[in-house]
Formats: sequence, structure tokens, C-alpha cells
Amino acid sequence: MKTTNFFINHIIPNSFFSFLIKLMVLIVPIAIAFHYLRSNPNIQSFVSETFPVYHLGKLIMISAQSLLSLFGYNSILEFDRTIYHYGVFSLQIEGGTQTFIGFSCLGLGVMWVFTAMIIAWPGKLKIKLPFIFLGIFIIFILNVLRMTYLTWSGKDGINFTTKTISFFGISKYNHHDLFNFFIYIVIILLFIIWFEVFSKIKDQP
Repeated sequence: MKTTNFFINHIIPNSFFSFLIKLMVLIVPIAIAFHYLRSNPNIQSFVSETFPVYHLGKLIMISAQSLLSLFGYNSILEFDRTIYHYGVFSLQIEGGTQTFIGFSCLGLGVMWVFTAMIIAWPGKLKIKLPFIFLGIFIIFILNVLRMTYLTWSGKDGINFTTKTISFFGISKYNHHDLFNFFIYIVIILLFIIWFEVFSKIKDQP
């Protein structure tokens, strides 16, 4: 009840609607751009092969490979141009199934949602930037852990990435849906930390 009253008395009257409008302005154009990108293979191929996108996927998979090695698993990292129309990185423990990381698996969308939420809420830019980089780094680490787990789970030749998990026989989700759901919980928690702690630094002399 105390939390509910706090949100009603402080967030909604003062800044919530302004925050919501700013957030929509930041997110909607990017969402449209992503939709257009995914529906145009040629443009998607060009973007996927550019330096930051290509190397982000590579860095995620190299990090996952290093983590597997730390636990005693030797894995093979390859760039497979036969997967999708632009090629993807794959990671595989010898004898197991391959784990692929495509454009939609890089976490760019959730990284931007997090960034937009912090930008839209009032606060000092010099405080926002380090917090944004921290949040993006956390999302990156979680993605590395996901790719590590998926590769490890396929070590016996079982393709875990094609499986779905059913909740009470009502809804079914694959690993991509579950990861996004988990990431958005993390983003909300990070935003709460920003709101409760870091955004208030602006009031200090």
C-alpha cells in the first residue's frame, strides 16, 4: 500500500506522463525501423555485416566460448554463411548441437529500451551515461550466459533451442521469449534503482 501511494502521489502527478511521451518518441521510431529492417533481407544483411553488429555477435560468442572453456568444455566457434541470408556465428561443443546467434538475438532492442527509459526520465546526463553503460553491460553479460547455457545444454546432441516450455498447458514459450521476459524484468529493476537512487543525485549541491 505504501508503494502504491508513493507512485500515485509522486510519479503520476509530476513526471509520469511527460516520461511516457518522451519514451514513446524514443522507442516508436526505432521499433518501426527494426520492423522495416527485418522485412528487408538486403538491408538486414548490410546492417548485420557492419562493424558494430558483426563484432557484437562475435564478442558474445567468444565470451560464451571462454566461459565454457573455464568449465572444461572445448567448443568450436564458426561463422556460418549458410544460416539465414546474412550468416551467423555458431558455437558448438564437440558432438553437440550448434547454437546460433542471429541479428534478433543480440539484445539491441532491449538495450535501446533500457537506454530510452533512462534518457526519458529526468536526471543529470553525467550520471545517466555511466548508468546506461552499466545497464547495457549487464544485458550483454546475461546474453553471454544465455548462449553459454544453450551451447552447454546441447552438448549431448539435443537441440534445446527448438523446444518450448508450456505453462499450465495454456501458453508455450521458447528460450528467446523466456530470455526477453527475464531481461525486461531486469530492465524494470534497473530503472527502479535509477529512480530511487541515481536520479536523485541531481538534487544534491
